Amino acid sequence: MRPTRKRLCLLLIALYCLFSLYAAYHVFFGRQGRAVSLRGLRKGAAPAPEGRVRGQSTLGSEEWNPWEGDEKNDLQHRFKTSLQILKKSTKGKTDFRVQIWGKAAIGLYLWEHIFEGLLDPTAVTALWREGSSIVGSTHYSFITGPAVVPGYFSVDVSNVVLILNGREEAKVSFATQWLLYVQNLVLTQKLQHVAVVLLGNEHCNNEWINQFLKRNGGFVELLFIIYDSPWINDMDVFQWPLGVATWQPQETNESLKNYQEALLQSDLTLCPVGVNTECYRIYEACSYGSVPVVEDVMTAGSCGNASVYHNAPLQLLKSMDAPFIFIKNWKELPALLEKEKTIILQEKIDRRKMLLHWYQHFKTELKMRLTNILESSFLMNNKG
Repeated sequence: MRPTRKRLCLLLIALYCLFSLYAAYHVFFGRQGRAVSLRGLRKGAAPAPEGRVRGQSTLGSEEWNPWEGDEKNDLQHRFKTSLQILKKSTKGKTDFRVQIWGKAAIGLYLWEHIFEGLLDPTAVTALWREGSSIVGSTHYSFITGPAVVPGYFSVDVSNVVLILNGREEAKVSFATQWLLYVQNLVLTQKLQHVAVVLLGNEHCNNEWINQFLKRNGGFVELLFIIYDSPWINDMDVFQWPLGVATWQPQETNESLKNYQEALLQSDLTLCPVGVNTECYRIYEACSYGSVPVVEDVMTAGSCGNASVYHNAPLQLLKSMDAPFIFIKNWKELPALLEKEKTIILQEKIDRRKMLLHWYQHFKTELKMRLTNILESSFLMNNKG
């Protein structure tokens, strides 16, 4: 009996081991095979024969895939990450549009010299001239000419830079009409943001425009003003250059050519003060590489140092390290001319090149500065 019992126990143990191995095989290998085939189907593997399709699809709908939740989460995470990257890449690239209304001759200096923009038609006598330019993410359009009259052209923009002449009483009256027209556009929500580039009074007496400034309850958010106004704070009032003379009623082609030739042939251009220290001749000399010799004295009137500048006159030019020769008295001129005689030709050529390079940088810097100020102010106010 004992051998029989022993054999029976061994047989039971063997059967138990076989059952355990069989169960382990199905647990570890059978489920994995089904999961692999299901994942294969999800990834586009060839379908099973028709007789097996229904069974497998039923299994596929019921079988739990332990990675499915992680896969979905991973896809969602990748989508969110891609969206964040896309938002970051397009941040600051808003389709920001600004139209410039040039109702003063200084507008041509801004558009043709600083922006280096073209106008169509090219004829200066045309009633309506327009152009376009892109600076960074800002799309600019420019209109000028006698046909640009309040109420007689369509307004299809939200942001406008209005260029005005406020140097004389007659000009102030014309500029005021334009500001009242623009004020009505703002009140009727046809315009959203307004900046003004102003050819100010040579004595810096510009109180007439105060009522239109936003800080005084008006609608003009930014003012770019010519001459050394004490209002300049680099927050909402900024200095702007006078530029070259763009309208000479008695100029002929021959006289203009002679003037340009004189600048080309001159190492130095004398720039004495007039009603104001800043004059067209400074910028015209820079255009041809002739070093301006500037009489560095304040003129009569209200012009002078501002809260952000303390080196008037010509605060803007000095702040950008203009390579000019500044003198306080014309009695210094003879010694200056004697010194010029000792400078060799190559040094004068290098000096001319340096001035031309500086002037190009000056204009580019002004273009970018204007754009950055408009974007930061107008877009920030949009968010507010």
